[in-house]
Amino acid sequence: MAKIYTGTYGKDTTDETALVTNLLKYPEIGKKLIQQYPRFSLTYLLEAAGRNAAEKIIGDYAFEWKMMGRYRKPAVVHTGETLAASAGATFDVVIKHGSGFFGDNLNVNDVVRFPSGGTALVTSVPTPGASSNTIVFRAIDALSDVLVAGDVIGCIGSAFNQGSLASEVGQNYAYPDTYKNWLTLSRKKTKIMGSDLTDVTWIESNGHRLWYFTKEQQMTDQFMYELELQRWYGKKSYAESGGLVTSADDYPGDTGTPIAGLPIMGDGLLAQIDSANQATYTAGALTEEDIVNFIGTLSKNALNPEGNVFTVFTGTQGRIDFHRAMKDLLVTLGSGTPVFAGKDGGSVSLGANFSEYNILGNKMILAYCPVFDDDNLHASMSSTFDSSNESGKMVFVDMGMQNGVSNVELIAKGAEGFNRSFVKKYVPGMVNPYDYNSMMAANGDDFFECQILSESGIILRNPLSCGILSNS
Repeated sequence: MAKIYTGTYGKDTTDETALVTNLLKYPEIGKKLIQQYPRFSLTYLLEAAGRNAAEKIIGDYAFEWKMMGRYRKPAVVHTGETLAASAGATFDVVIKHGSGFFGDNLNVNDVVRFPSGGTALVTSVPTPGASSNTIVFRAIDALSDVLVAGDVIGCIGSAFNQGSLASEVGQNYAYPDTYKNWLTLSRKKTKIMGSDLTDVTWIESNGHRLWYFTKEQQMTDQFMYELELQRWYGKKSYAESGGLVTSADDYPGDTGTPIAGLPIMGDGLLAQIDSANQATYTAGALTEEDIVNFIGTLSKNALNPEGNVFTVFTGTQGRIDFHRAMKDLLVTLGSGTPVFAGKDGGSVSLGANFSEYNILGNKMILAYCPVFDDDNLHASMSSTFDSSNESGKMVFVDMGMQNGVSNVELIAKGAEGFNRSFVKKYVPGMVNPYDYNSMMAANGDDFFECQILSESGIILRNPLSCGILSNS
């Protein structure tokens, strides 16, 4: 149990017991420091759960991770055409190839299924061209289908005659998608005058007792809040050809091009969520069906269709809309007749706090995210929480584990005992933080500076299992 209290500078406030010199030695103190600020919902949740990425970053600002999708890639129609083939007849379809499409992903004797439900056997797969490949099929059942560019043709198996040769058997191999993001270096400082030396704050946890100057509190508070905002709203300072490789038009491993004049910055959580997993609901009219449909979409892209836990970060408007949706669901289940229970004329306690919802074998947990209510960032809120701000945004984050690794984690520069996730230093001037009588100073300023930095980022390993449901 952590204990935080104020005190005065004295014989116990030494270098050996200072927070600034012990953040690496006692990391649990640093976590308690972060947990002082409950409005930092994302940082708080990830730090409290110990969700720190194991990737080591020593000589670069970038970090990559792999995500294996489905083992078989689809064939995508390149140009629209009309199919009219009787059973046993052959026909051609032009399939996309290159730039992330796999027109040569089909093999001879593969059985495929078209959008209409009709099936066919692949009879010929020529060497693909630069952008397309013409595949020859033989209809298994009569086909009458209008294909448009972008339609998917899926392989549902293979079929061979007795005595088939090994040379007739095709092969496929799927490589994991490569995602890339960059660390962002954030900094802040404050000046501590001689009159500020007397006020200190103590933090006790797990048998350790450390202190820092109370003047630092506001700076640390501001800095941690800015980190929280960066981890939500940050955008990479690289051209679109690089960054998170989520589009089929991006080649995995593309490094991207830095934008001139900008420092290196990485994407926050919102920028990493795939644009395909974004939907809207009518402000003030969220329904249980909206939630079911959205979770259903996300669960298709999760590691498992069931057993997933989606933490839903939202502002006050989102909490109100969720409350109303759950209340309406209960009224529907109760045939519209509310039931009140009182005894001998006593008072009746009404109401419920809706915080979790179980559906389709999955669970959603509502988590308040105060940054969506920050009227310094978004349009001012009216008494009904004007939908022009972020207050109604609901961000569904898959907080599950994949092969023992968390789907969302914090990552920082460093490894092997060296960590720049939270670095704080004192720069002494005419005022020395530890020894007022010291003859040594870094400069002649009549104060000392406290500086803080963080070189960190966030990993969203599977952006396809997360989504954003916004009010409109």
